[in-house]
Amino acid sequence: MLRELKILHLIPSVGRESFGLGPVALNLALEQMRLGCVVQIWSLDTPEDRQWASENSGFPVDLIKVFPTRGPRRWGYSPALEHAITGLYGTAFDVIHQHGIWTAISRATCAWRKETSKPTCIVPHGSLKPWCLKKSTIKKKIAMVGYENRNFKDAACFHVLSATEMQDCRDFGLHNDMAIIENGVSWSWLNAVGDGNRFRNNHNIDIDKPIVLFLSRITPIKGLPMLFEVLKQLEHQVKGWLFLIGGVDEFNHQAECQQLVNAYGLSSIVRFIGPLFDDDKVDAFAAADLFILPSYSEGAPIVVLEALAAGVPVVTTKASPWSDLIKFQCGWWTDISSEGIAQAIKEATEKTREELSAMGENGKQLVSHKYMWQQSAEKTIALYNWLLSRSCQPDFVCNE
Repeated sequence: MLRELKILHLIPSVGRESFGLGPVALNLALEQMRLGCVVQIWSLDTPEDRQWASENSGFPVDLIKVFPTRGPRRWGYSPALEHAITGLYGTAFDVIHQHGIWTAISRATCAWRKETSKPTCIVPHGSLKPWCLKKSTIKKKIAMVGYENRNFKDAACFHVLSATEMQDCRDFGLHNDMAIIENGVSWSWLNAVGDGNRFRNNHNIDIDKPIVLFLSRITPIKGLPMLFEVLKQLEHQVKGWLFLIGGVDEFNHQAECQQLVNAYGLSSIVRFIGPLFDDDKVDAFAAADLFILPSYSEGAPIVVLEALAAGVPVVTTKASPWSDLIKFQCGWWTDISSEGIAQAIKEATEKTREELSAMGENGKQLVSHKYMWQQSAEKTIALYNWLLSRSCQPDFVCNE
């Protein structure tokens, strides 16, 4: 019988500002623990963020260790983390699963690998897509010289979320083994029952008004200006609909978007509602008839899975690998263009709410059969055992 695995997930943050990255690590770690592994998460959060993450995921708070940073927090430099990870306690883990790149947590991964000669697995989470590589180029060049080049070269494996992301890694020049393991949703989210009427009452929305929901970071990569351009073109088509824009503002992009909405005369159909968490988020999906994510670049966005699991059909672009939306008739997968998004919105808004609900049910069935965290966790455990020479290479691992 194999000895139980001791797994360390290393991530800059699992708090509110981690957006999709934190829930991925928390849910994956929780399922690994349920499957009998010893699991911890180490991050650079505050104690308050740690408490929030635990309460909202169910992952034990005492198994989330947080470390202070030195210098700008966005760089993720933590001497305390590097000291702990190479000490007696840190070196007891069998494998490190690093979430996210371009921060100095990669220094800690490199130090641990050098100290232990044990395998490390890196999840880029879409950060090697061409669109992303064009952003913050100076920071990325410094990171590559300082630690990331070494971290990439010596990683035992990359965990990618799709075949598309694997190709992004290859195009970047990585020759490592690649494990394709999709993101998932939890059973608790799949079975959650929101109160759409409560959401409508809280936001003063008529019960008969059909809702299109956007819920993500309000940041340039998400394509909101392109969406508003489309809505201006389709003004008469979407006149009876309400487009709700939810999420955390980044780079003051919401002000730019609001200016566009005003300039296009869309104030009657577009409303910004701020970030949504906890019950508010569940209620928002319960109220929505359609979900939209018109991004220029994505990894494998959790929010698409959340929408489908909530029974809401999805419109999104080919920035993310969602051909299943077409295959399973639960949404629209469009070109990254105004024309593509316009066609999808036109088709979606011509459907009755009953037809959209039926598409949403298709999505819920798809998620329950293919995109659950338990399945993802089982794959990661098989991957670790192979990396530790305990088992054969899994069929979802691709060698160059």
